Amino acid sequence: MTKNMTEGSPMKLILGFSIPLFFGFLFQQFYSLVDTVIVGRFLGKDNLAAVGATGSINFLVIGFCMGVCSGFAIPVSHKFGAGDYPGMRKYVANCAWLAAAFAVVLTGFTTLFCRQILVVMRTPGNILDSSYAYIWIIFLGIPATFLYNMTYGVIRALGDSRTPVIFLVMSSFLNVGMDLFFILNLHMGVQGAAWATVISQGISGSCCLLFIVKKFELLRIRKEEWAPDRHMMRVLCGMGVPMGLQYSVTVIGSVVLQSATNTLGSDAVAAVTASGRISGFLACPFDALGSTMATYGGQNVGAGRLDRIGEGMKSCIFLGA
Repeated sequence: MTKNMTEGSPMKLILGFSIPLFFGFLFQQFYSLVDTVIVGRFLGKDNLAAVGATGSINFLVIGFCMGVCSGFAIPVSHKFGAGDYPGMRKYVANCAWLAAAFAVVLTGFTTLFCRQILVVMRTPGNILDSSYAYIWIIFLGIPATFLYNMTYGVIRALGDSRTPVIFLVMSSFLNVGMDLFFILNLHMGVQGAAWATVISQGISGSCCLLFIVKKFELLRIRKEEWAPDRHMMRVLCGMGVPMGLQYSVTVIGSVVLQSATNTLGSDAVAAVTASGRISGFLACPFDALGSTMATYGGQNVGAGRLDRIGEGMKSCIFLGA
């Protein structure tokens, strides 16, 4: 299940690793589209607008979580590439401590101030309460977001890009099924859509964690390896926080645009939400290549094969073009 990316043709390795990720990202966009269809068709355009009005601030926070977890996985890939498996397990243990701390802080802050944020973003009054009900539950599920992205990042760091996609597909079908059940049978409105997202992601993260425990001998952390290490935590934060901020900074323009769109009323917000789900497909190839290079580069840096980094970059740029 692991893949050593320090040997062999960079083009073949990057292509073979990125294809499962690409289909995973495509499927993620597809179920987001289905999610939008369900809300728009069964709850109406105002509720679709309520969900859409939270989109940019949602990704500002959730994108930070994803970026942090991607950064945390890089030192893990370094140690795997270097063959230092005890050090790798220590990094994974410290990833878990930091992810738990970040999750608690972010969940507390965002759930406390999300209504004020929506007001500052000039969310239309007729959808403000529904937007708040939706995004509050999404922010309450930040620990589930960290669980999935952290376990996914660790599995990917060891060269396995297929298994997380399987769990993502499973999570997507579960999300759509729960959407329909919560909205049509339990009449939970946009709150049902939010709970479906959080629960499905929590189940997917739990499955990734169980898979790691059962299938990856290399990642069975010993008691003494669970001890927090300040140096390792500094290294992890040095990688994770900048990547998290990179994810968030790119969304700031979307937050400003969303605030401007909100002044046009709920019809405009619903229109932008619907079209945004379609445009999200365009980013899938590049998200896949970026995640691939994080693993490829991390393993080769850890193994001291710096000569392969340039070859990998050329291959990645060619594939991206």
